[in-house]
Amino acid sequence: MSNEGGRSASSAKSARADQPDPETLEKLAGLRAQVRENFGKIAMAMMALSRYRHQTIADLQHLVLEPLLRDRVALAYPSDPETTQADVTGMAIWASVSDEVDTKIREQIRSGVFPIRLKADEWNSGDINWLLDVIAPDQAATTRVLANFKQVVKDGDLRLHPLIGRIVDAEVLKKMGASATPPGETIQ
Repeated sequence: MSNEGGRSASSAKSARADQPDPETLEKLAGLRAQVRENFGKIAMAMMALSRYRHQTIADLQHLVLEPLLRDRVALAYPSDPETTQADVTGMAIWASVSDEVDTKIREQIRSGVFPIRLKADEWNSGDINWLLDVIAPDQAATTRVLANFKQVVKDGDLRLHPLIGRIVDAEVLKKMGASATPPGETIQ
């Protein structure tokens, strides 16, 4: 009987050891809430743009959730400190990819694919930075988001989806040192 009681005490102790501490649980709950909130903000912003209206709910997995979980969505907020509760000004969706994924992105662009489709492990697979889209309500906000985006991607080249060149002032792109295509190559 004492052996049986020893197993129960040992099992209970083991079960408690497997449980995260309350502080960790609180941090996880906060992270989940933040992901849900940001997911909603991004999805709502996409709904306002005609280039995303044909997407399905299933597409939200690769369009929003995968880049969001890999920290590949940069959200921009108004700089006015009195509007800290304000909605998002805009956002940038980007990836840092390997040579293989870079080739895949360029092939999709050549084929006219939009939005670019990446697998979960491709969003952060290397050192080649691609800005895939900027989502903002107007050209001025788009330009502000893009002008501040260089703070997110501090090192390395920045390649742009050709769409970016059509929705942003060319002078801003030039100041950033961004290129729509790799040197010596044309994407049609």
